Amino acid sequence: MKIFDSFFGSLFLCITSLPIILLLLMFAREPAIAPNPPLDLAQVNRVQQLLIDNDPRQLLASDYQEVRLSEEELNTLITYLRNSNPALSTMNIGAELADNAALLSLSIPVSVLGMQPWLNFTLHFTQQEGVLTLEQLDAGAISMPSPIVQAFRQSVASRLANDENYQLLSSFLASLHFQSITRERMVIMLDWQEENRRLLEDQARQVFVSAREAQRLLFYQSQLADITANLPEDINSITLNDLLRPLFIFASLKSAGGASAIAENRAVFIVLSAYLTELELSQLIGNDNSMALPRPIEVVIENREDLARHVVSSAAIAASAGATMAELLSVYKEVHDSRYRTGFSFTDIAANLSGSMLGTLASRSENDALRFQLLMTTIGPELDYLPQLGTYDGMTEEEFLERYESRESAQYLQRLQEITDSISARPFYQNFSN
Repeated sequence: MKIFDSFFGSLFLCITSLPIILLLLMFAREPAIAPNPPLDLAQVNRVQQLLIDNDPRQLLASDYQEVRLSEEELNTLITYLRNSNPALSTMNIGAELADNAALLSLSIPVSVLGMQPWLNFTLHFTQQEGVLTLEQLDAGAISMPSPIVQAFRQSVASRLANDENYQLLSSFLASLHFQSITRERMVIMLDWQEENRRLLEDQARQVFVSAREAQRLLFYQSQLADITANLPEDINSITLNDLLRPLFIFASLKSAGGASAIAENRAVFIVLSAYLTELELSQLIGNDNSMALPRPIEVVIENREDLARHVVSSAAIAASAGATMAELLSVYKEVHDSRYRTGFSFTDIAANLSGSMLGTLASRSENDALRFQLLMTTIGPELDYLPQLGTYDGMTEEEFLERYESRESAQYLQRLQEITDSISARPFYQNFSN
């Protein structure tokens, strides 16, 4: 009997200790993946070049587009996304390519009983018939084979079926067709058919504009309509600050009443961006909302309507999705213009980067957001936050390449740094600590 008691006692101890043992096997003292490097201008330019080279607007008869990514380029994109998203900023993330397979590794810091171990995960994907499938998941020293992974994946999909972020991710992944994966590169076919684009756009709007956010947007749309309606009839042009001052007075009052200063600031810039770019706000918040329409009027900086659009649009992006995204899109747009429209312009980039910095400070923290509101209610000339831009300096793609060679050249990166430094030196930004 003692033998059986000892056996069953040991078995019971093993069973009850198994979760703890498994948990300990998952933790490690060090991250398995090295920290992602900070995103510098060279990395931004590399991602920007990938976007330019794969711009869907260059497509003619086909709805499909082939994208080729080396392992280095893939990790550059991952670093960009990681550094742009606060939810990912504490993780170390890296990818590795193999024949018909890809590995995605993550090291996540955690806090347990006063200690700070790491959770190291490796996701093993295989490629077959255009689909990338998760076949194995390693969590520390524990490896979960395909049947367990499949059951886990189905459980997660069932639980998150109604989550808007999950739906957006699923829609995006459904538009990707993995043609081939080797150690040298990953070849992906993007499906830009109208149905896929519309689905992604609709779900993206649902993710980024919640019901509460929609009410904020409607409030500032109404205030903007009142402000423009009360302007004298013979005025057909105003400065950007003529709108920023009154709108941020309302934002300050709402924040004083307990509203989030960050959310209010973001709403102001989104409404202004929609107004200046002639985007119907209903496209962001749905067509079921009745809203006032502001009076059409030119809004200018240095007598240029396009500069006001650059500043406000970049501020809205930075306040909503991070400064890095705004900086990336600003340069991307200028390069696209140099190929297809008005020409590459450092003047426009300066306006974009100024807007990016404004949007960042308006949303970096509640304290900064409140300080931003106070400063905006008494803002003077645009030169407080924007360097003197002067005349338009557009260049064609050929002129740009002749002068700067590429968007990774030392002279081009130096020019961008000079622009950034000139913006940082403006009086408005001296009110904020780095």
